[in-house]
Amino acid sequence: MAALSHSSKVQFLARASFFENFAPAERESIAARLNSRRFKDGETIFMRGDPGSTLMIVVEGRVRIGVNTAEGREMLLTIMEPGQIFGEMSLLDGQSRSADATAMGDTLVLTLERFDFTATLRQFPEAALRLCAMLSEKLRRSTDQVEGVTLHPVNVRLARLLLTIAAQASKQSSKPIAGIGNPRLKGNPTQRDLGQLIGASRQKVNFHLGQWQAEGIIARDGNAFAIQNWKALQAIANSDAE
Repeated sequence: MAALSHSSKVQFLARASFFENFAPAERESIAARLNSRRFKDGETIFMRGDPGSTLMIVVEGRVRIGVNTAEGREMLLTIMEPGQIFGEMSLLDGQSRSADATAMGDTLVLTLERFDFTATLRQFPEAALRLCAMLSEKLRRSTDQVEGVTLHPVNVRLARLLLTIAAQASKQSSKPIAGIGNPRLKGNPTQRDLGQLIGASRQKVNFHLGQWQAEGIIARDGNAFAIQNWKALQAIANSDAE
C-alpha cells in the first residue's frame, strides 16, 4: 500500500461519504492536513476509553467497530468500508473512544486531527453546515438500522446489508463492482459478522446465503461473494416475506 499523494487524497475525499459534498477548495484544505497510517490484519487501531481527537477515513482494507461484553465476548457494531469514516465524534467533543476499532486485513487509513479540522471550519464556515447535515444523515441511518432489526425479517435485513456493502465498494472503484470481498485477501466479513450486524444468528445467515447461491442470486468463494442477480436481491430487500 503506497503512500497517497496530495492529489490522490483530494480525489479520494471526493468519493468519501463524509466529504463528498464539501466544496473543492474545502477538500483541498482538508487533504493538506491528512496523514496516513497502516495497520496489519487484526491490529488494534484504538480501544474503548482511549483519548480521542482524530477522525479516520478507511482507504484500503476494513475496520471493525465493536465493544466487549461483561462476559468478554465482542459485540460487533459495524464494519467500516473504504470511503467511510469513524471516530468523527472526537472532532466535536474530544471525548474518549466509545468502542474498539480493529483492522480487518491490511488496512490503510487517513487521519485528521481535531485542531486541523477546526482550522478548516474557520477558513470555510460553510463547511460546518455540511458537517451538521452529514452527522444528521448518519444518525438517520442508525435509526433506520435499529428499526430494521425490529420490524423486518432476516432475509430482508441481510439483502439490504449486502446491497449496501456492495454499493459502497462500487463507489470507491473506477468501475462497477458486483461483489463484496476478495477471496485472495484477508479481512472479508464472516457469516458471524454479518449476523451480528443485522441481529441474526450465523446459522440463519448461512441458510439464506446458501439459498441465494442455489438460486443464482449470489456466488460465493469463502467469505467473499458476488451479486449475480441485482434485481432479485433488491426485490428481497424491498419485501417483508421470509
